Amino acid sequence: MQKQSKNKLTLIALAFLFITPVIVAIIMNSKLINYSPESFKNYGNFIKPPVKITGKKSLKPFEEFWTVIYAHTGSCDDACMQMLNTLYRIRLTKGHKMKQVKLLVLHPEADTLSIPEQYTSIEQQSYAATDELNSVLSKLSPQSLGEGNGLYLLAPEGFLMMSYPKDFEPRDVIKDLGLLLRARKNNG
Repeated sequence: MQKQSKNKLTLIALAFLFITPVIVAIIMNSKLINYSPESFKNYGNFIKPPVKITGKKSLKPFEEFWTVIYAHTGSCDDACMQMLNTLYRIRLTKGHKMKQVKLLVLHPEADTLSIPEQYTSIEQQSYAATDELNSVLSKLSPQSLGEGNGLYLLAPEGFLMMSYPKDFEPRDVIKDLGLLLRARKNNG
């Protein structure tokens, strides 16, 4: 009798061992638990569908790079200077991979923007009020910084793929950029 109960106990343990992962997978896949591993979580908002902006000839040099774009309207006041400093520091955090990251400030032609010399890695482009880029940025602005301004991530293929809300933390952009740079390296 002892051997028979030991066999039953072994069968129950084996069944438990094989069924438990299946049950856990079903629960994790369902809406009962909202779990997302920290290493695969994005902090920006995906732009759906992604918008290609490098069709414009002046933006072609930004293809093949991950580009952090700051769309700005008006003159560059204290908040703008603080954003330029934030952008500069975001790029610096990438260390040896910062060569794969560009920084760009987009502004309407009517606005003048003087970027201080210390931010030499920040490039700027202007666009016409009638330009298609103007309508794209004005549509995306409400989901980003607002009032015609925005912070976006441009993929190497030339698509605006992510925007960041008004209350974004620089470390959120840094984490997203790090994840994208690693994923790009692993894919080719």
